[in-house]
Order: sequence, then C-alpha cells, then structure tokens
Amino acid sequence: MSEPYIVAVVLDPDFGDRLRGLSAGMPVWIAEIPSNRVAAEAAWASRPVGTHLDGVTTFRVDRSLTPEAWLVDILPTVDLHHGDYSHDPPYAGVAVFGANPTPEVRAALVEFGLVNVVERPGGFLATRSPAAGR
Repeated sequence: MSEPYIVAVVLDPDFGDRLRGLSAGMPVWIAEIPSNRVAAEAAWASRPVGTHLDGVTTFRVDRSLTPEAWLVDILPTVDLHHGDYSHDPPYAGVAVFGANPTPEVRAALVEFGLVNVVERPGGFLATRSPAAGR
C-alpha cells in the first residue's frame, strides 16, 4: 500500500456488529469488552487472513477508566504498529468511535502529529497536517 491510510480505534462498548462493515475497509483496534470481543471473533472467522492494514486487533482496557483514557493509553501502540517505523507511508490519521476529543486526548494526539480534529456523531477523526512530515 503506497497511499496513506486511516486506523479506526473503537472505544464504544456496544460497537458490536458495526465492526463487520468497518473492518472491511481499514485496520481496526477495538476495546476488548464482551460484546466487542464477540464481534471481533466473528470478524476473524469471516476473514481469518488479514494484514495490519485490514485486520481487527483487540486491546484490554481498565473499565474503571473513561474511553478517553483508553484512547490515550492505546495511541502509542497504534503508532508503533502503523507509524513511521512500521509502514511507509505511515497512517494518516485515526477515526475514533466512542470517545470525545477532550483537552487530554488532543494533547496525546498532538504527540503523534495528529493535529486536525473533526468531531462527528459518536467520535471524531484526527489527521496529520498535510504539510507536517513525520
């Protein structure tokens, strides 16, 4: 893949069946919560061979924290797997489902060059500035 791509980060504990459509078009990192785990297993069963560009990855979360805290915690791992050291070109942004771009989240996004934030229902899209090199 030579085109920049977007990585989905799903923090919505009830995302469930919506995962199927999302994972067909982009890599997805989804909070491992029972209903999301079931959806991830279904995605793996329907498309068992995937790559880091179209697969589904689950990650554990501390249910006592907020989805925004989960996002801040998982961003370094997402960047490691989809950033400069893992892919050329690196991911261009993250599509976040189930969290808000709080000041803490925005500060964490900036650390990874994700400076353009567009809010949308149920989440937001954070992308790199086209002029900013990584």
